[in-house]
Amino acid sequence: ALCARANKLGREDVIQIKGEVNERESKNKNLPTGEIEIIVSELTVLNASATPPFTIEDNTDGGDDIRMKYRYLDLRRACVRKNLELRHQMTMEVRRYLDSKGFLEIETPMLIGSTPEGARDFVVPSRMNPGQFYALPQSPQTLKQLLMVAGMDRYFQIVKCFRDEDLRADRQPEFTQIDCEMSFVEQEDVIALFEGMAKHLFRTIRGIELTEPFPRMPWSEAMRLYGSDKPGTRFGMEFVELMDVLKGTGEFSVFNDASYIGGICAPGCASYTRKQLDQLTDFVKRSQIGAKGLVYARVQEDGSVKSSVDKFYTQEVLLRLKETMKAVPGDLILIMSGEDVMKTRKQLCELRLEMGTRLGLRDKNKFVCLWVVDFPMFEWSDEEGRLMAMHHPFTHPKDEDIPLLDSDTGAVRANAYDMVINGVEVGGGSIRIHDSKLQDKMFQLLGFTEEKAQERFGFLMNAFKYGAPPHGGLAYGLDRWVSLFAGLDSIRDCIAFPKNNSGRDVMLDAPGQLDDSQLEELCLKVDIKE
Repeated sequence: ALCARANKLGREDVIQIKGEVNERESKNKNLPTGEIEIIVSELTVLNASATPPFTIEDNTDGGDDIRMKYRYLDLRRACVRKNLELRHQMTMEVRRYLDSKGFLEIETPMLIGSTPEGARDFVVPSRMNPGQFYALPQSPQTLKQLLMVAGMDRYFQIVKCFRDEDLRADRQPEFTQIDCEMSFVEQEDVIALFEGMAKHLFRTIRGIELTEPFPRMPWSEAMRLYGSDKPGTRFGMEFVELMDVLKGTGEFSVFNDASYIGGICAPGCASYTRKQLDQLTDFVKRSQIGAKGLVYARVQEDGSVKSSVDKFYTQEVLLRLKETMKAVPGDLILIMSGEDVMKTRKQLCELRLEMGTRLGLRDKNKFVCLWVVDFPMFEWSDEEGRLMAMHHPFTHPKDEDIPLLDSDTGAVRANAYDMVINGVEVGGGSIRIHDSKLQDKMFQLLGFTEEKAQERFGFLMNAFKYGAPPHGGLAYGLDRWVSLFAGLDSIRDCIAFPKNNSGRDVMLDAPGQLDDSQLEELCLKVDIKE
């Protein structure tokens, strides 16, 4: 009878058994219980399960949408649970490390005032203050600076942050930061401490001992060689600028009219078929990249060069191209050009990463860490029609560049730093402005009137008048760290209840509409335009 009942059990039924635990004769070390078995004497079904909408196994037949709708079932899969266990281990190690360095974990509020500099805020209406709104914090930036003014010399918080921006694999509308701030520090102090944290995590979580200092790369070099402020340096294929070689040396008008011509050398790829080259051309033309085309040149076994623009250039020019690219027989040279230098570099960056993937050079178990430093202080926003802070308005300029604020703002570098691992920005920070006069100057350059600056940031400016220490900090993205260590392509599988690419929680069916009574209570009226 017991066997008959057991044979009728469903895969996800919740059961209770009583019996005798014995040592297995045939052991399976791949299972947690692989060395024991239970001789069952009683079996009770506590809760019979309906047939699950997908197979609850590591290799499931459930697509993303169905798994997100039934996320509580998806979390039963061992591979997903393993990611959450990894996340727990990492947060414990972060707390241990920072506690050992004298940091205090201090919570900051989730309902704050809106300061729309950068990404869009999520806003929350206030019932008790009709027509007024809180914002959910994009980061605790100003609050942690106030903690430094308050004398809390070393602060940290593992904190939820919110940004209403377009989503992709490494973005969610709500995400978790390891947020830190320190007083009486310079850039070297912050980098040393948080490089130490990174090495601690590699050692304790992945068993990897990193002994060498992380290399540092100026932002200008990262853009010149990789077309990205978060360069993936596990493999080569750095950019080579080809303006001197190809502009004006032939009759190819595309290059002759270009403001930038750059190339990468793909080793051993001269054997690519026309179909493969057409696929690469289609790749760079797709809407996300938006390039107009791609030029290639094969280095033949005899050392000569065969190019898609042969008819416009002499072999002498093409051989100079080969020499400039340091290409050898069997290599494939891929060239892109454009009128906008930065835009073309970013397009070439996408091509480089695609080639790295195709050639198997982006090994997820190989980690290369570096600091990107010396960012520009400002960037121009066509949408806003004014200068914007590349990081945020509280970043301190390099001391030696402060005189340039009045004469050459484009040359001013920020005292800022990002940590990049395998082409992923896992964190960044800066030394902050602690002098109210310099902060006033910064707001003026960013187009703030005195009244507007006082309205939005008066609380911080006033605090600076009461003895603000020099301070700086950094925030690591916990979700990105975990996904990096877990070898995931998306941060969603290391978050218990993530949103989809449209920012929806399909399990809770959120966001949703409010009842009319709720809207009336909040003094809100919904007027959706077609």
